[in-house]
Amino acid sequence: MINPEVRAVLRLQWTLTAVAVLAALVIGQGELRHPVSALIGGLAALVPAWVYARIAYRKRHVPPAVLMKAHFTAEAVKFCLTLIMFSAALLFFKDLSVAGLIGGFLAAVSGYWFGLLIRN
Repeated sequence: MINPEVRAVLRLQWTLTAVAVLAALVIGQGELRHPVSALIGGLAALVPAWVYARIAYRKRHVPPAVLMKAHFTAEAVKFCLTLIMFSAALLFFKDLSVAGLIGGFLAAVSGYWFGLLIRN
C-alpha cells in the first residue's frame, strides 16, 4: 500500500505530465508527435516512480536494515526500468520528438521537487 504522501507526489507527477502534453500540443501547433513524445517521456518517469513506491513501501514496521534494502532494490529497479523505457521509446518510435520526450520526462521528475515544496 502506498502512503498518502507518495500518492500525492505521483498524482502531481501525472498532472505535470498532462501539462507538458498540453504545452507540447500548443507548441507543436497540433502536430501529434510532440504531445505523444511528451506523454512517453512523462510515463518514463511516472511508471518507474510508481514501481519504486510499490517495492519500497511494501513492507511496514520492519527493522531499518530491511527498509533500506527495500529502498535500494526499488531504486535499482526504477533506474533499470527508466533506461528500458527510454531505450524502447527511441527504438520503436522513429518519429519521436526528442525535445518533447525530454520535456515530458523533466516535467514529471520535477514533481519530486514540487512535492517537497507543497504541503497537503
